[in-house]
Amino acid sequence: MKCFPLIYLFLLSVISNAQTNIIKNGGFESEFQFWRGDAATISTFDKKTGNSAGVINQYVGADWKGIDQIISIPKKTAAIELSGWIKTEAVEKGKNEWNSGKFDIEFLNSGEKGIKNESVASVLGTTPWTLYKKTINVPDGASKLRIILALGQTNGTIYFDDLKAVPITHEQLDKIQEEENAKKITVATAGNESQKPVFSNGDFENGSTAWRGNVSTSTTVVKEGKTALALNSAAFEWNGIDQIAEIPENASSITISGWLKSDNIKQGKDTWNNGLLNVAFAGNEDQKTGNDQNIAFVTGTTDWTYYSKKFPIPAGTKKYRIMLALGFATGTLYADAITVNFN
Repeated sequence: MKCFPLIYLFLLSVISNAQTNIIKNGGFESEFQFWRGDAATISTFDKKTGNSAGVINQYVGADWKGIDQIISIPKKTAAIELSGWIKTEAVEKGKNEWNSGKFDIEFLNSGEKGIKNESVASVLGTTPWTLYKKTINVPDGASKLRIILALGQTNGTIYFDDLKAVPITHEQLDKIQEEENAKKITVATAGNESQKPVFSNGDFENGSTAWRGNVSTSTTVVKEGKTALALNSAAFEWNGIDQIAEIPENASSITISGWLKSDNIKQGKDTWNNGLLNVAFAGNEDQKTGNDQNIAFVTGTTDWTYYSKKFPIPAGTKKYRIMLALGFATGTLYADAITVNFN
C-alpha cells in the first residue's frame, strides 16, 4: 500500500515528460515575445527561475492592468494542467472578489469568442514565491486558450515566472484521477501490514472504510441495510472511488456482483462516459496483467438493478481493483451490496 504515492508520482512524471508546455515564453526569458499588452515589465533581480520574470506594478488608480497570450489547444485534449510561480507585494483587496493579483484563463472557440473563464490563482497581500497549479477540463467547443496575467482593478505588485499549460488526454486524465483516488485507503487489516487486504464494506454501511476517493453516501436511497454509495456530478468530470485487494492463492476466476441505480445520468463524449462498475488486474509491481473489465455501464434513470459478471483471472495477477465512478458523465450513480467471490 505504501507504493501508491510512488506510482502516482511516476505517472505524473511520465505524463509531464510526454507532454509539452504550450505557453510560449512562460518564463519571460525573451522579454514579452508572444505576449500581448504593455502593462508589464521585466525583472532580472526578483525571479523564481532563469534570468528574468514578468512583473506588473500599479500604485494608484486601481485600474485593470494585464497582459495575455492566446494559444491553440491540441486535438484530443481532455484537460489542461496550468501552473506557475507567483509573488506579490502589497496587493490590495478591492470591492469585488476578483479585485486581486490574477492568473486566469479563458477558453475560446475557433473564432476566439469566449466560452468559459477559470481562475488558476487569485492572490492578495504580500506573499513569497508560491507555485500555483490547477487542472481544468476543456469545455465543449473550445479550440484555443487565453492566458491572462493581471492586477484586476487593484493596486500593488505581482510577479510571474515559469508559467506552464500542459495538455492531458482522456486516457492520461483517467490515470491521474485513478491515482488521486489513492489519497486515502483504510482496509479491514489496517494496523497489521502482514495481513493481505481483502475486499470489504461493499455495502457502505461503514461509510468510506476500505474505499479510496471521495466517498459520499445516501441513507434515503438504499437497496439493502441503511446506507448506499451516492456519486454525484454536475460537470462532465471524473468522480470515482476504488478499492484494491489481494487475489487468494489458487483462485482461477472472480465474480463481481452488485446493485446499481441511476438518476438522470447523461453520457459524455465517449461510450464509456457514464456510470460504471469496473475491475482491473495487476501483478506484484502493479503492472496491469490484462485489460480493465466492465461489469456494468449505467445511463439515464433506472431503478435498482442487479449486475454480476465472472472473469478468468489473468496469469501473474496478484491483486485486483474494484472501481465505481461517474466517468466524465453527469447525474447520480447509486451502488449497494457489492460483492466479490472466487473460484
